[in-house]
Amino acid sequence: MDAKILEQAQRSYVEGRILSAHPTEIVHMLYQVAIDNLNAAIAHLRNRDAFARAYAVSKAEEAVGELVLALDHSVNAPFTKTLADLYAYSMQRIVAGHAEQSEQAFREALSILTTLADTWSEVKRRVLEQEHVAEARIETPEREPAVESPRIVNDPYAAYSENLPAAAAASRDWSC
Repeated sequence: MDAKILEQAQRSYVEGRILSAHPTEIVHMLYQVAIDNLNAAIAHLRNRDAFARAYAVSKAEEAVGELVLALDHSVNAPFTKTLADLYAYSMQRIVAGHAEQSEQAFREALSILTTLADTWSEVKRRVLEQEHVAEARIETPEREPAVESPRIVNDPYAAYSENLPAAAAASRDWSC
């Protein structure tokens, strides 16, 4: 019973994290899922656990598939085409690694995805930094220049304080 409660709590935490995450963070999470599961697939290949390896491979494939779906080809077609090709090649290497029981094929996919994830981490950092700066500008608008308070024209004593040095005005003692 405790394992089910723990599993449900973990699932709820992950769902909450995903629902509240910035889109750049979600892409980063997908890279991590793919990388973690490829590392698990390599470990399961070494200890000959075919079912666990199949599960890890499926999770890695799902993450890469989501990365493919996240591509917006209308923004920068040559760049997204290159990314799509890298994802397709990674997917081919994952399938080959599983079908041929090839650690080398898994490592090729892992190398590509790790490089892309590292680059994406930098993109994410810059995007979030720019958004933070933009939010700070919105939250703290520039101060308007101070406007001098209007002089009271009808003050009969105003002439006495106009030409007084600041030190003299500050040193007055009006106590009795």
